[in-house]
Amino acid sequence: MVEETFGEDLSDYTAEDDEILTEAAIAQYGTEQFDRLSQLVTELTAAAWNQSEESGGGEPPAYTVERPFGPIKGACFWEVPVAVSLAGDLTGLVEISRGDRVQEMKISNSVSVEIPLEQADGPSDGTHLANGKAATHRVFTGVLWGVILEGPGEAEYRVARPRGAGYAHLAQISSPLYVERAGDRAVVTCEHFLEFQQTLERDPGRFLS
Repeated sequence: MVEETFGEDLSDYTAEDDEILTEAAIAQYGTEQFDRLSQLVTELTAAAWNQSEESGGGEPPAYTVERPFGPIKGACFWEVPVAVSLAGDLTGLVEISRGDRVQEMKISNSVSVEIPLEQADGPSDGTHLANGKAATHRVFTGVLWGVILEGPGEAEYRVARPRGAGYAHLAQISSPLYVERAGDRAVVTCEHFLEFQQTLERDPGRFLS
């Protein structure tokens, strides 16, 4: 299926290639290349999950793609003020528990990703966001990426290929709150910090690119 879709010979495809492809898809989010990379990662993921389900009797795959590879859930780890630095074990965790809902889909498996960071530096004094607002903090976030598959049970959804990525955003934490997207520095406005946290959790792509 994958080879037919992309016209590529994947007979020598290795686990290392798989990780490189996944990392490339994450890095290209918001660009023209992302859709193709996401589709390829998604097809490979579905094929791997269905490989153990094949019976050779011509039955349909046990798992079908409900949502292609992309950002699923975000979390805010640290808000570091101007001229402040944090160091040490700053590992953050983004997780989905069994029974949690992602866009009305009840997830039937538990997944978590750890995102390590050695140091977190706040902005320098006098730093401004792209919209001219004075930066009060640098916000460090983490995003759980993956594919959502449906099956084999009715309305059963699973997160496959979970991966984690960390991001840093200049922000003015005020009301309203202004925060730069990690990829293109476009500024997103939220009414307050709680709205930022809630939106990041359910729609992390809004703060990426």
